[in-house]
Amino acid sequence: MSADRILASNEALGCALAVILLLVGRANRMFLRDVARDSEALWRFIARWAAVALVALLAWGSLFDNWRQLVGAPLRMAQYFPSKRVEIDPPSAEVRAVTVILLGITLVAVACLLARHVAGYLLQVIFAFGALVLWVPLFAIRQRLNVNLAIGFEGSWTSPFDVVGYVLCVLVAWLVEITLMVLLFTILLSVVAIPITLVLDLLKRRRPRPTGEAAAFFGSFSQRIDSGGQPQSPRV
Repeated sequence: MSADRILASNEALGCALAVILLLVGRANRMFLRDVARDSEALWRFIARWAAVALVALLAWGSLFDNWRQLVGAPLRMAQYFPSKRVEIDPPSAEVRAVTVILLGITLVAVACLLARHVAGYLLQVIFAFGALVLWVPLFAIRQRLNVNLAIGFEGSWTSPFDVVGYVLCVLVAWLVEITLMVLLFTILLSVVAIPITLVLDLLKRRRPRPTGEAAAFFGSFSQRIDSGGQPQSPRV
């Protein structure tokens, strides 16, 4: 396989997505560590579940499915004529079913963490609307970039300018494609998170439970206030 075909492949796009996710995770490692070390065992399990599901989805989509077809699925499904909804060289129905199942598991797990650690109802709606507004124009740009990738490298591999120009085009195409994937995931995540947040609120499992130490501290503080005394600062 030629170098331009490798760079335009679904596997290369998956590797680029994995690198970006690792960089984002590294930049937010303090927050991720706090999520992984939640005070409740259930939420620590959900955090591990979300991480495993996300890695499985990334690996499966990169090796067996097609990220570009998945990103274009909303527009394809919205077409009126059946001929406009046809996929070119799609994966088997079994492969796509596994992708959908992994996506659903990942969305539920990450939505639980979103509801507990990041955002409530209003921000979830804002996330969904903002991602949708950004997704539409980027999708139009992506169509043109994909055409360029499908044509392949038309320059000379011995020319540095041709090679650099093509590599920059591939990087821009990857960036736009990955941005669209993140935006689409954000839309789906926000939609899933709203009912999950409601369920967690009804079950009173969304907020961290106060620890025994905190209850004793605030109980002592309340007694001092009720008795008219002033709380004393702890001595060093």
